[in-house]
Amino acid sequence: MIYKGFDAMQEPMELFCLDDAEKQDMPDSAKRRNRLVAYIATFLVTFTLGTTEIFAPWYIGAMGGTNFEMGWAMGSFGIVYMISPALGGIFSDRIGRRKALLIATSAYVLVLMLFLNPFASPLYLIIIRALEGLVFGFIAPSNQAMLAELTPESEVAVLGNFSTCWSAGMIFSPFILTFMTNNYGSTSGIYVVIAIELIMLGLIGGFLQGYRRKPLSKPTNEESQDSHIDTPPSKTSPRFLASYLSIMLWGVISTIVLALFPAYVESLPGLTIGDWGMMLLVWNGVRTIAFIITAKLPEQSMTSVILLGAILSAISSSIMFVFTDFWMLMISMILSGIAVGFCYLGALYLIVSATKVEKGAYAGLVESMGGVGLFVGPIFGGWLADFSGELPYLMCMVLSIIVFLGIIPLLRKERNSAKE
Repeated sequence: MIYKGFDAMQEPMELFCLDDAEKQDMPDSAKRRNRLVAYIATFLVTFTLGTTEIFAPWYIGAMGGTNFEMGWAMGSFGIVYMISPALGGIFSDRIGRRKALLIATSAYVLVLMLFLNPFASPLYLIIIRALEGLVFGFIAPSNQAMLAELTPESEVAVLGNFSTCWSAGMIFSPFILTFMTNNYGSTSGIYVVIAIELIMLGLIGGFLQGYRRKPLSKPTNEESQDSHIDTPPSKTSPRFLASYLSIMLWGVISTIVLALFPAYVESLPGLTIGDWGMMLLVWNGVRTIAFIITAKLPEQSMTSVILLGAILSAISSSIMFVFTDFWMLMISMILSGIAVGFCYLGALYLIVSATKVEKGAYAGLVESMGGVGLFVGPIFGGWLADFSGELPYLMCMVLSIIVFLGIIPLLRKERNSAKE
């Protein structure tokens, strides 16, 4: 077994070894501390990501770049993120959550320093965002996997808390960025997020408890009957395919809202930078509430959750496409925030809960599929926006309908298979 062979090469062993009969189990106090560190780290790292993913396209626009280039500032992150979380999840499974987070966070600090180049160009910022997609792909699945495996009795709750933390981390990013930019210069906000990542690095190094899982062994008769835990469904099963569609839709909608919506709002008569700032605040806040609500629902409801997410996404996108006044756009932001919250967390739980041991790899799979949307959304949306500012939202509406119609037969097939 690959886990057994890899563990045998690692000396010395970590202090605690979770679920290993030959070593003291990780105490509950250490598990609680790890979960708290994971929540705080998630909040901090997504505050950083929320700042850079707005800064890069905005800075490109300030340098005279096109909507297409602004879209690439998001899309370059996404194209790398199609692969990096899958690799990061496996890496985390192999060497442990603590080591993976220390290495990835250190690399993230180095990438952030590259934003400070005084001779930055649109192409340079696009490349930096791609590097950011690489290192972030090693952070997110490590946190997700650790939270899920340390609390197997309430995975949906801890994954919901994880999602709530990263959504909350992005709420104030636009305000910090605009405050620092207006008062201290264009790149001053980057110094803030570098300081935050250094705090996160110290938090992980000083308080996160390392642990190792036992090598895979042959299941007992009782364990082998529980195929949901020990024999996870195929990664091309109908339930997984439906989840992929949902997480891809989340990526498309989220990146278009963050990368293109601010410039679109500013182009409308009577609307200003303050208006889109308020709309993004509401969008992030509602998305956070959607995560909290979803985390309280039973596993059986998650298929309905991703369907409802696709429906609300179609409705909100149609409002953005048709209407241009403040209050209708605010309503669309509320519906969109609920939609992306449902699409993401519903799909995340459906996939991560399917395995007991390889949670890093499965969490990475979710994030990688999200990377497809993070690439498609801003690239094609930015290209359409150069023709007309409202066309990206027409694209989102059509895509939401296609995803909804695609999920229905997949879930029906999954239900029929379960009955058999």
